[in-house]
Amino acid sequence: MAMDPISLTRGGVINGDGGSWAKDNALFLKVFSGEVLTAFKRMCVFADMTQKRSISSGRSAQFPVTGRFTADWQSPGAFVGGQGDMAQNEVVIKIDEYLTAAADIFDLDEAKASYDIRSIYSTELGEALSRAWDKRVARLLAIGARTSTGDLTANLPSGLSPDDPFRTGTQIDINKAAPTADDLVASVFAAAQALDEKDISKENRCLVCTPESFYTLIQSSRAVNMDFNQQGANGSYKEGQIAKLAGFNIYSSNNIAQGSVTAGTGEAGYVFNGSDVKSTVDMTNTKMLAFQRNGVGVVTLKDIQMSSTGNDYSVMYNSTKLKAQYAAGFGVLRPECCVEVINSL
Repeated sequence: MAMDPISLTRGGVINGDGGSWAKDNALFLKVFSGEVLTAFKRMCVFADMTQKRSISSGRSAQFPVTGRFTADWQSPGAFVGGQGDMAQNEVVIKIDEYLTAAADIFDLDEAKASYDIRSIYSTELGEALSRAWDKRVARLLAIGARTSTGDLTANLPSGLSPDDPFRTGTQIDINKAAPTADDLVASVFAAAQALDEKDISKENRCLVCTPESFYTLIQSSRAVNMDFNQQGANGSYKEGQIAKLAGFNIYSSNNIAQGSVTAGTGEAGYVFNGSDVKSTVDMTNTKMLAFQRNGVGVVTLKDIQMSSTGNDYSVMYNSTKLKAQYAAGFGVLRPECCVEVINSL
């Protein structure tokens, strides 16, 4: 006796419009998209620590840079004159080529697997983009900290020293073969002092450390101590955590110890004081990066995009291509917001 057919609930169909492979699986691609975004946001330490601008078209974005005016006493009846040209310049961030992470999954391997291959691969794609983003920002922070020639040098009004507008970074050398936890704490306070002396806002200050430096900081009684931090709210030896030090929010990242890096061929770089700069830098001795969010700018032309091939690609290659990519530009906006802590010994 034939059984009556049942009415299936198809999880991949949009509004009941099924009947073909593409329609029956239409919603399944959204899983890939969401997993890439989630993985990127979870892994990307520097994502919310920079100035970010999105453009809908164009090859670059301009960031005007202005100096400062001075104030002076005015004699009764005297003419109030202007100060003439202000020191000004620009930083131009250029859009790179697409940064892409992709994987081809053989259909037969996917059928044999007892686990969800796409879920694992899509997470890895998101993390690959995240690592590339973080490494780029970290290199630029180091370059900003090493910028010793300012770009505001013309038409400077008198009377600005020491409140001058020169925009240069700061590098702090621990210079010890075996630095202690308190040595690292002292360098963090030196970084805070350097930012204060350049009138950098105390808001949105961050300190990103190598894991070694991060856990060394925690072992300092000056950083995590009930006597210095009420109720132990600033950190915990038990949990291996430290929240703030010298006004910085503290983070750990594996993307600081990059060694000597040469900028990739698809990197467009940025223009600072009329010169093209790319993220070629040696970070072998870099231990920590202290900065305020205005230090580095990111311009996105195409934000993170996720895509997956359809049935035609599978017919030709017996596989499915998963691809995640973005088109963005990165550049140092304010070197004075960047501090690099190194140990040259």
